[in-house]
Amino acid sequence: MAASRMVWGKPDPNLELAAEAGDVGAMKTLGKHLHESPGGLEHAERWLLAAAEAGDHEAMYHLSEVYWDFAISRRSNGDADKARSVDWCRRAARAGWPEAVRAMGRKSGISGNEREFWLRHAGEDGDPWAITSLAELAEKRKRPEDAEHWYRMAIAHGLSSVRTDLAYLLMRQGRLSEAEECVRPEAEAGSVRGAWQLADVLEQLGRQQEASAWRETYEALRAREIEESGRQLSRAAPEFATVAVTALVTTAVVPFVQALVAKAAEDAYGQARSLVRRMLRGNGEPGPAAEAVEESTGEEEPRLLIADDAEAGITLFVWSNASDEALRALSSLDMDELALRRPDRGRVRLVWHPGTGRWRIRGE
Repeated sequence: MAASRMVWGKPDPNLELAAEAGDVGAMKTLGKHLHESPGGLEHAERWLLAAAEAGDHEAMYHLSEVYWDFAISRRSNGDADKARSVDWCRRAARAGWPEAVRAMGRKSGISGNEREFWLRHAGEDGDPWAITSLAELAEKRKRPEDAEHWYRMAIAHGLSSVRTDLAYLLMRQGRLSEAEECVRPEAEAGSVRGAWQLADVLEQLGRQQEASAWRETYEALRAREIEESGRQLSRAAPEFATVAVTALVTTAVVPFVQALVAKAAEDAYGQARSLVRRMLRGNGEPGPAAEAVEESTGEEEPRLLIADDAEAGITLFVWSNASDEALRALSSLDMDELALRRPDRGRVRLVWHPGTGRWRIRGE
């Protein structure tokens, strides 16, 4: 059927004809394709809106994603576009579209009570991500017993990575032996975060020699993980394979992004790029008040900075010659929401995609 056929990454020539004729499936398929195409947002809105208004639940969800991208790209109308995004996502969720239900659980701009409602809705279907999000929400609301309940339920559903979150909760309550018992299987299975946290627990238990050994294990595991990340990015984006010099910096990514965003808000893109170059030179972590460095003459070869936040599970890949557009788009990223989008509580990689003018979120 024309509504589902794609040829060499482009729509079947008959697809638009079918959409024009009122085929809802064709409208949705064409809209989804245009959404992923450079410069296709405006056209994607047209077809997805038509399909959504015709009652297609999946189209409603994808339309909400289009409006979210609009909020980033046409910032003067950002609040209205975000409101439209939430509205269409809510409609899709009420209709039972699974992706929309999950998305409502991580939407900014809605009340905590509504977010919990959608998370519980997804959790009732056994969605491990929703269960762990309920645990995080319980922690934020100072309900540690509820948080522990949800974390243990997530583990029972096979999501072993949340052992680290449960262990942190136990540590804050002074239950160090339980925390060690909880996180050790994750560390011994090769988890980077698990190794880091087990070392923390052992230090608090006064077992310094064991803690030091696990710190060394963490460093080895993290180096291997970053090397693999580079290989994956090279396969996904060939331009990464040509990078001669890169730097891995272990830092808190959110404050670093905030520093870049602060400069972008002042239209001081050159100063924002200088923060990246300073980190590449190994001069320490920049802060929002860091002194400006002279703008590049353009003679130095662009280099790639890998800013890694082990605790938050976020890795940012940013070029020393990042475009004004890329830096400006950073200000529209909701870092709290970003952390919630981690699939299976794994890591998130942020990579700028110039073709679509968006930051791509690559999960593990």
